[in-house]
Amino acid sequence: MQRRLQILRAEDCRLIDEAARQLLFDAGVDVHSEEARDLLAEAGAMVDTGSVRVRFSNSVLQEALRLAPKEILLASRDGRHDVRVPGGRPYVTTDGAGVNVWDLDTGERRASARRDLADLTRIADALDPVDVVWPMAVAGDVPAEVHGLVEAATVFENTSKHVQHETTSRKDAEGSVEIAAAIAGGREELRRRPILSSVQCPVSPLVLEAGSSEGLIVLARAGVPVVPISMVLMGGSSPVDLASALVVATAENLASLCLAQAAGRGAPVIFSVCSGPIDMRTGSFASAAPEAGLLNAAAVNLARYYGIPCLVAGFVSDADSPGTQAGAEKLASGLVSMLAGADLVSGLGALESDSCMSLEQLVIDADLAEFAREMLDPFRVAAETVQLDLLSRLGPAGNYLKEKSTLTRFREAIWMPRLFSREGYIPGRDLGEPRLRAAAKARAAQLRKEHVPTPLDEDVRKAAWSVVERAGRA
Repeated sequence: MQRRLQILRAEDCRLIDEAARQLLFDAGVDVHSEEARDLLAEAGAMVDTGSVRVRFSNSVLQEALRLAPKEILLASRDGRHDVRVPGGRPYVTTDGAGVNVWDLDTGERRASARRDLADLTRIADALDPVDVVWPMAVAGDVPAEVHGLVEAATVFENTSKHVQHETTSRKDAEGSVEIAAAIAGGREELRRRPILSSVQCPVSPLVLEAGSSEGLIVLARAGVPVVPISMVLMGGSSPVDLASALVVATAENLASLCLAQAAGRGAPVIFSVCSGPIDMRTGSFASAAPEAGLLNAAAVNLARYYGIPCLVAGFVSDADSPGTQAGAEKLASGLVSMLAGADLVSGLGALESDSCMSLEQLVIDADLAEFAREMLDPFRVAAETVQLDLLSRLGPAGNYLKEKSTLTRFREAIWMPRLFSREGYIPGRDLGEPRLRAAAKARAAQLRKEHVPTPLDEDVRKAAWSVVERAGRA
């Protein structure tokens, strides 16, 4: 993949890296799991006596970076949607863990439920531009102690694409691995072809929670790729400047990488930043602010500096509903992350700074992702694209519409949107935004009704849900 946007110079990357290493040595990280602290101590980290504080030397950081895989497979259960990062193109994922949804049928904004997660996943499975599926909505109508496993089983049942989940405890991680292993064909097959990856978020600034850390240990030992997304808030959990926020985000990723390698040498880890500023007028997270785009793109540069795959935010919006603001913010943020060369860009389907999900927005975002990818396609200069013979033959005032090459090549040469209109004004037809939203709603409803994902074998489905049932009885 050709990178077209370089936010940081090589010298900038070196300075950020040095500052992050110094921060991890001087201030360290609070690690609230005794098991994690013990593993880090065995790997050479310095654990302050009687404290949760862990500090890291350069040698420990360098060894973790050496062990980290430079290429990671995110396998699909059907084998037809495998994603390998880096893979020569930017892949896109749905956003995840929304607590609210816009109801497609009633237009109501309400708390999310398991059925919403199933619908969102099924439509994501149907949309070709979606490469990886993060469970988009919390199953808020099931008991809290099992909702993570219910979400994992629901998503695997409704897509054959790679599933990127989030686990917040050892129990969740063990259950998710067991579900994925049942579907993959056993734990060794899951290690060989991981159909599951998992987000393990540090708490900014510089805190690794007990539950998430112990979940990371389980996942790393199972060979499941982990994604330690740093969600630094500029002006809140870091100083307000971009460079300082990037230092904190880098330190959190490096600390998580050290824990993963201490748990399982060669554990696959994806460097990840989905950060941005606080809106100082409201106190809310401004996920689609220009500073967020710059920070995420700079994180791509850091990942390249370290030689490991990366995931950053893009196609995100702070708007409360689909519309002009959402479209502008999503395309701008997605393009910046893609142009920077991100391996994975996360954000499809989300509104309200990732907290609310929309089927309508998801199908719009699929068009936006295709639009952005088209902008990254190589500008190929070759005999078959210059077509000098044809230019010379038709000469001045030539009409190429009726030529065979136009008929045979236009689908490859010109992107055709599914939803966006290029027809101009038509009397009697709804204008612009209402028409786009109506078309998106109709497409979402059609996909929800008609798309049938590749089903799990019945014995496999029962095995996956039995994990959930056992956890509920425990």
